[in-house]
Amino acid sequence: MELGIMAETSVAYSWLVGFVCFVLAMILLQLYRIVDSRGYNLPPGSRGWPLIGESLGFMRAINSGSQPRRFIQDRELRYGEIFRSNLFGRSRMIVSVDPEFNKHILQNEGRLFQSNYPRPFRNLIGKFALLSVHGDLQKKLHGTAVNFLGFEKLRVHFMEDIQNLMHTTFAQWQAKRDIHLHEECHQLVLNLMAKQLLDLSPSKETEEIGKAFAVFSKAFLAVPIRIPGTSYARGIKGREFLIKKIKEGIKHRRQHPDEAVHNDFLGELLKEDLHSEEVIADLVLFLLFAGHETSASAMVFSIKFLTDCPRALHELKEEHGALLKRKESPRNQKLTWDDYRSMKFTECVIYETLRLANVASAIYREAKEDIKIKGGFVIPRGWTVMVLLNSMHLDEKYHSSALTFDPWRWQRQLENNELSKNPSFIPFGGGARLCPGMHLAKLELALFLHNFVTKFRWEAVEDDKISYFPVSHLTKGFPIRLHHLQERMDD
Repeated sequence: MELGIMAETSVAYSWLVGFVCFVLAMILLQLYRIVDSRGYNLPPGSRGWPLIGESLGFMRAINSGSQPRRFIQDRELRYGEIFRSNLFGRSRMIVSVDPEFNKHILQNEGRLFQSNYPRPFRNLIGKFALLSVHGDLQKKLHGTAVNFLGFEKLRVHFMEDIQNLMHTTFAQWQAKRDIHLHEECHQLVLNLMAKQLLDLSPSKETEEIGKAFAVFSKAFLAVPIRIPGTSYARGIKGREFLIKKIKEGIKHRRQHPDEAVHNDFLGELLKEDLHSEEVIADLVLFLLFAGHETSASAMVFSIKFLTDCPRALHELKEEHGALLKRKESPRNQKLTWDDYRSMKFTECVIYETLRLANVASAIYREAKEDIKIKGGFVIPRGWTVMVLLNSMHLDEKYHSSALTFDPWRWQRQLENNELSKNPSFIPFGGGARLCPGMHLAKLELALFLHNFVTKFRWEAVEDDKISYFPVSHLTKGFPIRLHHLQERMDD
């Protein structure tokens, strides 16, 4: 899954300062390289400042909630939708916000292009995570994840587990009344993913794992300097602890094969008996991280956008109110798979939430050979292409009133099955690395919205704003006050 993670307000600004310090510290390790472009007709662009390139300008722009595309727009006007830049220490970089070219890149994974994320990121996710592996191993691991997260598994196992966990969690929220939705949704989804991947139910052990996971997740936002005491170093330690716990689970199950039947992802991998424990542990941790971040962030943003759009909230309540009225005993009755498939406006809300605030903001691909592109330009072998998803999703050329929450924009495309043909909207990536958890993420969000709007009224306690740096997040974590609805929704 191609994604990033939620950030707190202070992190965004400290990252700006920390990034500069990191670049300066890296001078002794990697001098500013003068790229030899002889013989290549490179796409137009700018190298920016020595060492830091155009990184600060890029970060300033996307940290602006009002003009997140300013950096991209300026360069589009000068160079077009595919241009050369120097970002985050990568002087050999091409940036693309061209939908058709981006689709071509994703569809040619393993042939013309291959995944190539920054090394600090790969150090955290592990060398056997889905974003790190290539070739046959990537195909096998991706296929295993897709099979586990297929419709039949979702319908038979995930559907009930998600609703059981939400019933328990929402009762806890009701007792608290005032909550930070960001924190609560992250814990909710972490509990769900721990159950589905490792068959772990909330306990002291999962609390310990949750603390280590929080440290691990924060490291993705930190300046990647591995000095004891830094957030990045603590994140590496957190990763080591989590990998150790997963390997302990693997060892225990292999030593006690008849002890219990586990319908989790780890059980599926052990049943196949095709991979080493290093491969299994990296894959499980990556799916725990990726699945957790995508769904939790989307939950928070969906409620924020609905809060700011009463018309959409009213229509969503109407849809779920009608769904409950069809039940013989609507109170606390679980939804069926058919109920989920009937949520047409909910689906529009989900897609609009992912368009406006997709946590997977960029995809990195490396050219495996010299690639000729339109205009007669060449992307040399070994250069990185950064596909900017959010910049396409927020582009007025493809989405009118792009910064406005408008779920109705998707109705026609969904009715006519045109969404998959829209190259300007790819929240789950595409090609051979299409997010294997995309259907799970949509199911989780749909069930979350149903339970939330049928159980609660709410109001924002503080005014909160969206920021896109380093990834999409609400600056205050969206603190809200809940009011429980006893039986039916009161419009």
